[in-house]
Amino acid sequence: ERPRQRIPTPVVSMSTLASGRPVSVAPRAAAMRGASDRASAPSHPFRPRLGESASHASASIATRPSVRAARDSHRAREFRAGASASGNSANAFVYDASAASKPPLDIPHWHSRALVNDGRVFTETFPVRFDECGPNKRSTMRTVASMIQECACNHAQGIWGRAQSMPADMNKANLAWVCTRLHIDVHQYPLWGDQVEVKTWFEAQGKIAARRDWEMTDVTDGTPNKVIARATSSWIAFNLEKRKLARIPQTVIDEFQVQALPGAPVMGFDYEIEKLPDVRGMPGVTIPESHSVRRTDLDMNNHVNNVVYTEWLLESVPDAFWEKYDLKEIILEFRNECHDGDNVDAICCRECGPSGVLNCEEKPGEAQLVHMLLKRGFGMSPQEAEVVRARSVWREKK
Repeated sequence: ERPRQRIPTPVVSMSTLASGRPVSVAPRAAAMRGASDRASAPSHPFRPRLGESASHASASIATRPSVRAARDSHRAREFRAGASASGNSANAFVYDASAASKPPLDIPHWHSRALVNDGRVFTETFPVRFDECGPNKRSTMRTVASMIQECACNHAQGIWGRAQSMPADMNKANLAWVCTRLHIDVHQYPLWGDQVEVKTWFEAQGKIAARRDWEMTDVTDGTPNKVIARATSSWIAFNLEKRKLARIPQTVIDEFQVQALPGAPVMGFDYEIEKLPDVRGMPGVTIPESHSVRRTDLDMNNHVNNVVYTEWLLESVPDAFWEKYDLKEIILEFRNECHDGDNVDAICCRECGPSGVLNCEEKPGEAQLVHMLLKRGFGMSPQEAEVVRARSVWREKK
């Protein structure tokens, strides 16, 4: 048996982080020395603070170019010092500090909220976030519904006070605004990363109702500003204790004289409200898509949020329909509330044509579906009831 040869420990040359002096040590000693140096080294002057996210760091870089330039210059010196100390100057990587003047990401800046038109119109700008888009990188109808709802609520806070969704006199009378109808018409869905400006205003309609409108504009930098969606809604004053309609207090109507924008219906003066059909038992109705109310579906009023209803209704649309068409419009009639523990079935069917439930005609290149949400008799609602009737308008994919 041949005797084993002792292999000499290789010696490498390296530069320590703390001193910058080249030393010759064995690999194990080098690792130990490096760990010791890192522990004793002073903190990096440009290291992000604890808790800073990547987006926060990017925003800080974009808004503080002098800090970025100083940091990049510091890095360049570190690279050159390390290369000369190791003796690999020929193959050394030299960091290009001139790139410091170019931010890695064009971080947009905009004024988010404002009251315009003498305080009668509220405007808010939203970024289209990653989790608000579908596989085609565009936002969805649920995203649009959520944006206009948020804009309306912030408008209410702007004129009636922080965390207030109604005037003080309505709150004292135990009254609340209840949305009875919503119509959203989308011409084009914004892309992920776009910025959209949402404007909203309202107008009283008699002594028990009001109308709220919205207009959505794509204001992304470098693109021509154009209206991409609009929406209208109907609201009533509702007595929470007696659970019935109520009159809007006269003091509130008087305040509307300086808060509302009269004579500006976003859908036009010839807009008509059509009654939506009951599709139960109609031919071609889809198999019910069942939903159980979760805690995350509830809003501050302790019932299912209107945006969630929009999502449930569209879940009943067959996949083949989604493959052929794009959703253009949705109209919802709200008829009942849903609470935690309720079970809801979503159904839909074609409205017009040979397989439709009504004797009507569709526009060329379009299709219409009618929907219902039906609450089964469980949980806090022991009786079966209609929750929502709806209509959706679709256009053929290009």
